[in-house]
Amino acid sequence: MNTTQTQKGEQLISIQINVVKDDYEPQVKKELNKLQHKAQVPGFRPGMVPFGMIKKMYGAQVTIEVLNTLVSETLNNYILENKLDLIGYPLSDPDHQQPVDFDTQDSLDFFFEAALRPEIKVDYSKAKVDFAHIIADDAAIDKTIEEIVERNPNITHPETVGENDVLELKVREAEDGKELEDGFQKDFVVLDLKEIKTKTNKKKLVGKTTGDEFIINLATILGGKEKAAKILGNDAPADSDYNIIIDDIRHEEKPELNEEFFKKIFPNKEIKDLDAFRANVKEEMEKQYTNETDRILFTKMIDALVDNTPFKLPDSFLKRWIHENNQGKLTLEDIDKNYEENYSKGLRWQLIEDSIVKDNPDLAITDDEVKGFLRSQIFPGIDYDNMEDDMKARLDKIVDNYLQNEEQINNVKNQIADVKMTNFLKTKMKIKYTDQTYDDFIKSLEKETKKTSKKK
Repeated sequence: MNTTQTQKGEQLISIQINVVKDDYEPQVKKELNKLQHKAQVPGFRPGMVPFGMIKKMYGAQVTIEVLNTLVSETLNNYILENKLDLIGYPLSDPDHQQPVDFDTQDSLDFFFEAALRPEIKVDYSKAKVDFAHIIADDAAIDKTIEEIVERNPNITHPETVGENDVLELKVREAEDGKELEDGFQKDFVVLDLKEIKTKTNKKKLVGKTTGDEFIINLATILGGKEKAAKILGNDAPADSDYNIIIDDIRHEEKPELNEEFFKKIFPNKEIKDLDAFRANVKEEMEKQYTNETDRILFTKMIDALVDNTPFKLPDSFLKRWIHENNQGKLTLEDIDKNYEENYSKGLRWQLIEDSIVKDNPDLAITDDEVKGFLRSQIFPGIDYDNMEDDMKARLDKIVDNYLQNEEQINNVKNQIADVKMTNFLKTKMKIKYTDQTYDDFIKSLEKETKKTSKKK
């Protein structure tokens, strides 16, 4: 067996694999012998079918299978041994491949066309991007502080129900003033009196005390079966009467903006006054804005790099490669029509990205990064490094279970790769930032999206 390579163009090569009968016939005979021992043919005992009959029945099929395996392994080994840096995988060479007939030919030639990766030099200085630095203005900061205050009330547990308190209840379905023995029951139901809109219905609860037990129709006091179902659950008969036991009363009050509150929101910082608190809220808001918009910035950086990193692609080969990888789901005409818009840009970025990662090994994704990312997603906020060894082992076991799913691993790797590449490019490329409020940024983004849609 002999393998040779010839140049077809600047980025295309042809690989010829010559196979003679001595290369594949012994394996064909071996496979046919296996079939002979297993074959069940009417008129013959198992394993006693003549070899000539087996060869006549299965010879062509087995020969094709053996040749496919042999040629595929030879091609793979040739690529590895010669360290060929290819785009995609070789395809049958339409310019050289001729029909083969192993019944009449002693020597068979298989030709493959392969695309060499171009040499890519990324000049970050040429790829410039205009983008927004989203600032938190006073109005946005005020609104965020209001939301923080609302989410962090001072909570007390009075004995008597007030007009705007939150009740924790046990409920038991009732009928004719008595609990139903086999009726619906739930031991934890939260009822916010602010949800009760009429004073008359609210009075049925105000003044009750912890431990009080009484029968009431929740749908009636809340103003509808849908609202009752929301707190009871969809499996509950929402329009029924219920015997209610008050387990706890929570009274919430708006907290003062003082040092105690500042410490609650930012436990690791020493904040003495409202101005410092506002400054920290502003900083956190702008960090969040950056996290939210980095994906958009990443897309713009990709566009700039693709537009400013010129190199040739073997487009005809790549169109065929896309067609074969889609297993005929797309026609060559469809691919040709949408090649520039839907395929070429993505292929170019993939090659540029591979080149950047090759020159910057720190951008490669490690197993520890994958595990760390999964830990942060499954157990947000945990301090893994300071945990006891037995707890770490338990968490690692849970993470390892997730890692059994290859699709999950690839998804995680893609997310990490995008974040690492975004941060890397932000340090390398020229990005001109313009201050914008979040609302103005959203408006400009919508305007840009509409403009792009019209062009399409």
